[in-house]
Amino acid sequence: MIDTVLPEAAVLPKLIIRYADAEYEVLPEDAPITIGRQLPPAQIVVDDPRISRVHARIEIHDDQWHIHDRSTNGVYVDGVRRDDIPVTGELTVRLGHPEGIPVSFILSDPAGDTGATAVTTVAASAAGDPDPADVTMTVAVGEEDEGIKRAGAAVARRRQRLGISQRRLAAEKIVNAGALIAFEKGRSWPRRSTREKLEEILQWPRGTIERIRQGGPVPDDDTPPADDRTEAVTTNIVQAPLMAQAIEIALRGLAARIETVETLPEAGRREAIRQMLDEIRHLEDLATDAARSATRAPDVALALSDVRRTYHGLMMRAAQMPDATRGQKLYAARQEAQLTPEEAANVAGIDARTLLDAEADRPLSPFAEQAIDTLLKWLARR
Repeated sequence: MIDTVLPEAAVLPKLIIRYADAEYEVLPEDAPITIGRQLPPAQIVVDDPRISRVHARIEIHDDQWHIHDRSTNGVYVDGVRRDDIPVTGELTVRLGHPEGIPVSFILSDPAGDTGATAVTTVAASAAGDPDPADVTMTVAVGEEDEGIKRAGAAVARRRQRLGISQRRLAAEKIVNAGALIAFEKGRSWPRRSTREKLEEILQWPRGTIERIRQGGPVPDDDTPPADDRTEAVTTNIVQAPLMAQAIEIALRGLAARIETVETLPEAGRREAIRQMLDEIRHLEDLATDAARSATRAPDVALALSDVRRTYHGLMMRAAQMPDATRGQKLYAARQEAQLTPEEAANVAGIDARTLLDAEADRPLSPFAEQAIDTLLKWLARR
């Protein structure tokens, strides 16, 4: 019997995957890789209703890259559905339909890689590595960009202080977990759109991350010295009840206006409800910020609870009116089905942030509008 000596993974070619304007470089040790509609479980996300959550799996076996169909609507080569597609050179497949979404696969000789630049790869781990859609540049190996390191460290501190996990940011499609890790470690610089989304969830003014990179102040680098912490706690104990009281006063005024909503002229009722909902959302933002920063302040937690109850009551009342908006109908249907935003978004094939935008009647992409309409039809059949 002759023993077969398999080549080491390092001699296998790396795989370049191209979809839309993004390019993913996959090393043999990164396999397997999943292409699908949602992150997670997919590492490469194709946001289209024809795509399954796990649509295709890229694996290595028999010393070769293979594409395996794991979908409902199929993976096609030259119009023919294929279950197992070996990648032997440059190849383009179509996802979801014979004329569906094109994804290209190219084998690349690993010997041609000098290793001078930290490459953007797709990892098979839960976190993943940077998605090119989130990153504008990577930092060369052996070099350092002190501005990026400073900005990344500031983002990490702020995120941890607010209790925001990397998994949450990835699940809400704010930033790929791998891209966030690389940025926080100073190895990459995120795109402007990604920075703006981070600034919003970190409660920073727009442009803050760029200003930190250029040497500007870090807004939340204000942890008091040990000797001053008693004063900080005292300030918190004094200010938190005042904030809660202000929120409760505003809520009482809103409650009086809400009670008259059915008597308003139909022509102006929809706009009046919209304005009241915007005010309640603003109060919720204030109460949420106070609850995050306040300790030993039950008044703030109670105020936040009252805000959310008021919002729920108005949304449910508005949903029963003839001129109810799509967002109000969606909120009521989701509540009646006892689904969280995350659960309902998963059914619709969108992220939770988009679903909440829909409930607030904010502008949506055509794909998101179609997904929301489909979700409403499904909920109406219950």
